[in-house]
Parts: sequence; structure tokens; C-alpha cells
Amino acid sequence: MGANAQTTVPVFASGEVLTAVNQNLSAGTGVPVFATTVTRDAAFGGAGEKVLAEGQLCYLESTNKVQYYDGTAWANLGSVTNVERFTTSGTFTPPAGVTYAIAHITAGGGGIGQASSGSGGSSSVAFAGGTVTATGGTAMNSGAAFVAGNAVTPPANSGQGATFLGNSGGTTTVGSSSNNGAHIVAGGAVTPGTGITVTVGAGGVAGTGNGAAGASGYVWIEYEV
Repeated sequence: MGANAQTTVPVFASGEVLTAVNQNLSAGTGVPVFATTVTRDAAFGGAGEKVLAEGQLCYLESTNKVQYYDGTAWANLGSVTNVERFTTSGTFTPPAGVTYAIAHITAGGGGIGQASSGSGGSSSVAFAGGTVTATGGTAMNSGAAFVAGNAVTPPANSGQGATFLGNSGGTTTVGSSSNNGAHIVAGGAVTPGTGITVTVGAGGVAGTGNGAAGASGYVWIEYEV
């Protein structure tokens, strides 16, 4: 701990003599300084300690951040929200001080065709408390060949299913499509410096008869520093 770090935020009783130590504790720091969130949380609400309430400030040595208490939880003062984008599978490693993140998870879209088109792959994030998964979109198999060039592959990493815009076997079928990949927004606990697995689902494969593939999914992870 640094020279100004403390482990308690005292209150003083009526008639109590305030010593130099008492005075220096507050005068030397301006706001309470704690080594970690553990010593911060232990410093309030005990015998002879201040009750934690909305508006309380503190400084954390472990993250070099000034925090405020909003009546429900501690938050960093002047926090910046960062977004890490995954268009292929990989690993998200939370920076120092980050213990919670929010993931926007989109699975791959289904393919389309006469036959043999495939469903999109699932996308997922392995939070510390469990993996959150978005399911891939199901494929569409029409049973009849599409007119050449009319099957459309959607943009990559959109999670959209493939479509066809013309006719199949002489029957007009404008706007038919396979299913989009599911989209989930979920938050979860993370451990600073410990990587978690991020899986981005592939688009479903194109079917026979001038089919088209579905689009791959994506994962965006938000966190505050």
C-alpha cells in the first residue's frame, strides 16, 4: 500500500477528542485511498466506520482510478467505454481493473439452395460464470433449383440468412430467405488478465441449384476503464 492508503473510514463520537492521527488521515488524502476493492469494501459500515452512501468518493491504487458510489455500486469517475470487435473467433483478455463486460453476440445466418444448404454456426462468449451462446440461423432448402444469379449472399459478419429474389422451378418466390442468426446481448463477470474464449459462427454453406451462403456472425465486447 502507498503512504496515503487506508483501511477504514472512521466516524467520531460526540465529545471525542480528535487526535493528530485522526486529522492527518483525512487531511493527507482529500478522499479515502485504498489499495484494492477488497480494502475499500471493508472500510465502510463496521464498528466506528462511516456508512457507505451515495456520493462517497475514493481512490484505488490497484487501478489508479477515482471512484464514486451511486447508491447501488461503485463506478469509475470519467470512465471510458471501450469496444473490442471480433469478426473471427479469438480470445478477449480483460485489461487491469475490468471485472465486468457486456457482449453483443450474433450467430451466422443460414444458407439457401435447392438442397444441402447448411445452418449458420453458433457464436458464444465464455464468461467466468458460464458461456452465453447465440444459435445459428436455420437453412432453407426449396426442393427446386433457383434461377442462376438470383440467390443473394448477405454481407459478411451481418449474421443474415441468404435470400433469393427471383423464381424457383417457374414459380415466383420473391423475397424468400433462410433464417438470420440469433442476436443476444448479455453481461458477465470477467477476470482481469485472464483470457476468455470468443467464438464467431460461420455462415451456413450454399446449397445446390445456384444457392447462396449465409453471412458469418460477429461478437462485440464492451467494457469500461
